[in-house]
Amino acid sequence: MFVAKLLLVCSATFLVANALPQGFGALGAPSQLSGSSLQAAEETLRSSLTKLASGDGPSYRLSKILSASYQVVSGSLNKYRAELVDGNGSTKVCDIDIWSQSWLPNGIQVTFRCAGEPELVKNHNA
Repeated sequence: MFVAKLLLVCSATFLVANALPQGFGALGAPSQLSGSSLQAAEETLRSSLTKLASGDGPSYRLSKILSASYQVVSGSLNKYRAELVDGNGSTKVCDIDIWSQSWLPNGIQVTFRCAGEPELVKNHNA
């Protein structure tokens, strides 16, 4: 009887673990963006770049998003690998994180990691 119950619990666990649709990971795990979700993420990145450029910088313009993901954390976390154009017209590939906690003052934290440059962290309001 014990073996039958153990087998039933193991089978149920396996079925629940594999019940998520294709393309979805575990709850809270990052998901790769495409289609309209990627377009919304691009608008989020463009908006942050514009707000930072109008303040104390940096002044980057988006050339192309190479990849993007979204994750629910304490707020939301968008991660990008993108080609950015600086004020001199030079293009560089950077990893950018936008952690949004919009209920906080200056609750949007943008982190830039570009090759050969120190990590840069800036905040702005929603």
